[in-house]
Amino acid sequence: MNSYLLNRALGSITPSSFHRAQTTRLVHNIEPAPGIRFSSQPGNSREVDTRIPSSDEVFAHRAGANVLAIDQYEGRFMVSGGADPSIHLWDLEARGSELSYIHEPVASITKFSHESAHTHAITSISIYPFDPTPSTILTTSHDGTLKLSALQPAMISPVHTFRLDCTPYTHSLSSHPSSPLLVAVGTSEKPVRLLDLRSGLSTHGLPGHSSAVLSVSWAPHQPHILASASTDNRVILFDIRRAGHNSAIATLDMDDAVGLVPPCSAPTSYRSRAAFSPHARAHNGAVTGVRWTADGAYLVTAGQDARIRVWEAATGANTLVHFGPRVQNTSSSQLAERAPVIVPHGHMDAGHETLLWANFSDSDDRGEIFLLELREGTFIKRLRVPGLMARRPQPGRSNALSAARINSLAWRGNGASGEGIEVFSAHGDGTLRAWVSREAEEEPTEAEELEQADRKRKRDVLEEIYRGFMSV
Repeated sequence: MNSYLLNRALGSITPSSFHRAQTTRLVHNIEPAPGIRFSSQPGNSREVDTRIPSSDEVFAHRAGANVLAIDQYEGRFMVSGGADPSIHLWDLEARGSELSYIHEPVASITKFSHESAHTHAITSISIYPFDPTPSTILTTSHDGTLKLSALQPAMISPVHTFRLDCTPYTHSLSSHPSSPLLVAVGTSEKPVRLLDLRSGLSTHGLPGHSSAVLSVSWAPHQPHILASASTDNRVILFDIRRAGHNSAIATLDMDDAVGLVPPCSAPTSYRSRAAFSPHARAHNGAVTGVRWTADGAYLVTAGQDARIRVWEAATGANTLVHFGPRVQNTSSSQLAERAPVIVPHGHMDAGHETLLWANFSDSDDRGEIFLLELREGTFIKRLRVPGLMARRPQPGRSNALSAARINSLAWRGNGASGEGIEVFSAHGDGTLRAWVSREAEEEPTEAEELEQADRKRKRDVLEEIYRGFMSV
């Protein structure tokens, strides 16, 4: 890092290159911050002192914390949804740069506080992306609805409800400036549902899958392109400008490492596969998550075959990046979206984006987050939930309600604690946890160690001479 500082001072690297290098270093230095806690229970003091309760007594949700989202503008506010089903809004700047603090929600809603609130567990949550100050959130629930809710001082008020008559697992609203303001919803039904925020109506469905849709994601560079992942092992790309079955324009095939090749550039003997194939499979198991990189160049998918795959968006080719045998994403008794988090473009060196993955296993959930290099699959580091080894499992509580179960991750690039890099996780026991970047001490080089040893030897010689004079 010292070389970057010198080169930046000399003007030999650009400010953006220096920023990406610094951010890369900080992301790699993320560590647990157990002193940062979130409590929805009134009476907990915001000023941390020696009377602070233990982690077991500080819960953000009475049941599991299911989902998280952070606003895209300032990154100041975070919303969380639980299995209670409660929703809380948190001001992440309230603690300043403190690493020991109990956050309390600035606004909340439960099924007991508002007659139009969700009545079952929250399955997905997002903040409307076009407001500089968050004013609206979108949520889905096992009660079969998607709700738009207004954020008001000390309260969250539902303003419109889309009744879906099925179980929604996920939703996505494009943040592209030309967004058609359509919310894509993945549900227990086969088609992807499209809801129009302008009219407040359900417009139409996108057929193509043969079973439940667990994850949807709009392309960041094309507001009319949508990717969806399903329990039928498939990932489909839709063009919403088309109607009916014609809207499915491409599928991802894990056996295709070449992708779609234009006829003009293909060898005479080579015949490119069809863009859409009903037989193509992205994973050997249910696909639980699909995400685009911020520049739209790559797609990242996660499947219950314990694989994370990276795809070229332009050709659909499987890049064959291998993240190793550590990755787990086993089946669960309850379907839910489980997608990786990708550090946004512009924060990392080109070609070296970092992927955050919360490992998931029904049989052996250890509460660990992996930091992986996106393009090469290099394992960077493992983050573990502190204190789990010392805890005893609570009788009668399933593994889904344990602190080790990480249900959701959210990334924040402009936080105050540490040096501005923060990750937040939602856990099965109802807690929210923080992970911040901490300055790591650089290991001395061999030359520096030799220099230090030489200086110590000379000091010892001088001390020996002094002792000789004193004894005379």
